[in-house]
Amino acid sequence: MESIKVTQSALIELIPYPRHKELKRQLYDDLLNYKDKQNHTTNVKAVMTEWDIISSEIQYLKDYIIGSLKKLPLRHDWGPGGDFEFKNFWANVYRYEDWTCTHNHTTEDLTMVYFLTEGEGDAPLMIDESKTLIQPKEGVFALFHGYINHGVPKHKSNNVRITLSADINRVRD
Repeated sequence: MESIKVTQSALIELIPYPRHKELKRQLYDDLLNYKDKQNHTTNVKAVMTEWDIISSEIQYLKDYIIGSLKKLPLRHDWGPGGDFEFKNFWANVYRYEDWTCTHNHTTEDLTMVYFLTEGEGDAPLMIDESKTLIQPKEGVFALFHGYINHGVPKHKSNNVRITLSADINRVRD
């Protein structure tokens, strides 16, 4: 696990996922040939799936993320302890010149970006507040506050860059 400080009070956690090979094996071919379900009408100007994609391996990943949240040190106001739930879970498939507008998820507690693929020259995840660039690292997910502005600059590689994304909220009574 690696922590990146983006503001005085906000961190991004980069956490490796141990079942990456199984997840990629299950999703890669389908996502490579996916038809854009959002028609570029969201902040993502790339192929985007429905808001709630599901599979057995995605469920393993979700469970792992929730478990990771519960184990984070007290330096986070979103961990450890407490219960969390996924509001949305989708995939983004970037090809040459695809990008994502800078945006945030202010109505959600946390945002997650999982790097399903990694290739030389892939566009980074850009964190606006600190000008931090997070290079895609296959099998790693980034967790951060939903209010943090982020985006993806134009993808200038011929590689296909695939990410999984989610909104996560603390369960409130």
